[in-house]
Amino acid sequence: MKLRRGRPRFVTSAVGLAVFSLGVIASACGGKPTGVVFGVTTEIKPGALLTRLDTSLTIDGAATKTSVDGANLAFPMEIRADELEGGEAVELELEAYSGNTKILDRRARTTAEDGRVLLLPVTIDQECAGGAAPSCSANETCISGVCADPYEDPSKLGDYFAGWAGSSSLDRCEPGGTPEVVVGEGQADYLAVKDGETAQVEAGPQGGYHVWIAARLKNLKQSGSVTEVSGRIEELDYDIAPLSVVFTMDPDEGGYCKLFGLRLRLDDPDHPIETLLGKTLDVTVTVTDPDGDVGVGKRTVVLSDAFL
Repeated sequence: MKLRRGRPRFVTSAVGLAVFSLGVIASACGGKPTGVVFGVTTEIKPGALLTRLDTSLTIDGAATKTSVDGANLAFPMEIRADELEGGEAVELELEAYSGNTKILDRRARTTAEDGRVLLLPVTIDQECAGGAAPSCSANETCISGVCADPYEDPSKLGDYFAGWAGSSSLDRCEPGGTPEVVVGEGQADYLAVKDGETAQVEAGPQGGYHVWIAARLKNLKQSGSVTEVSGRIEELDYDIAPLSVVFTMDPDEGGYCKLFGLRLRLDDPDHPIETLLGKTLDVTVTVTDPDGDVGVGKRTVVLSDAFL
C-alpha cells in the first residue's frame, strides 16, 4: 500500500536531539513498522563555520526539502523516513553552508527492509568541507576525506534504537560525580596510552600529518558534548591548531564512555612535519557537555621518528 506523505516537520526534543521527520497522513498497514532513521553527527561545531544546513530526503524519487539555520542547529540529529514499504529507495542529501558559501555536500542512501526501522549513521566530516574536500563524481560522496559510495546495504545496518544518541534516561556517560577524561589513542577504538609512549604519525589523505587521539570519559553527557583536542610542543613553543567536534560517545566498560578517531593535525606552513618528528607532544582533551560540565584530560607522548 502506497502512503500519502505530508509536509515535513523539524522539532527539537527535551534532550536537545534534533529530529526531522517525514510526516505521514495515511494510516499504518499493520505488522512491524518499516523505516529509515539517518543519525547525523558532525565534526564541525555550528556557529561561524556552519551557519545553515539544507536537507533533501528522497523516497522513490519524491524529494522533501528543508533548511535549518545556525540558531536552530543541534547535533546529533535524526532525519526520519517513517511508514515505508520494503524495497523503497531512500536517500538523504545534506548541504552545509558558511554564510552563503556551500562548504560541504554529503549524501547517504539505502533500501527499506520490511519490518525493520534501520539506523544509518551519517557524519559531516571536517576533512570533507571547503578547499580540503576531494572532488567526487556524481555517484560518490565524501566520507572521512575520501570519495566513497553513498549506498549502505540494509543487511549491514543495525536497527534504530532510541538511545543511539544518548538521553537523560539512557545516558551511559553521566551516572553522576566529578567529570573524568582519560586521554588515549586510536582510530577505530580507544587504546590506553601512558605518558612518554610513542604516538605514530600518519600522512593524511588530503595532505598534512596527524596522530589519532581517543578519550575515555565519565560523568559527562553522551550526546551533544563538545570535544576539543589541543596539542603543544614545548621545545618549539608551538601550539597546534585545536580540533573541535560534536560526536556521540560509545558506551564502554565500568560506567565509562569512549570517543576515538580524533584526527589531530600536527603540521602547518611554519612547522613542516620534518621539524616535529621525534618531539614531545602535550595533548589536552577538553569535553564540555550541554549542561556546562567540563572534563579535562592530559597526556604527554613522543611523536614517532617517521610517518606512515
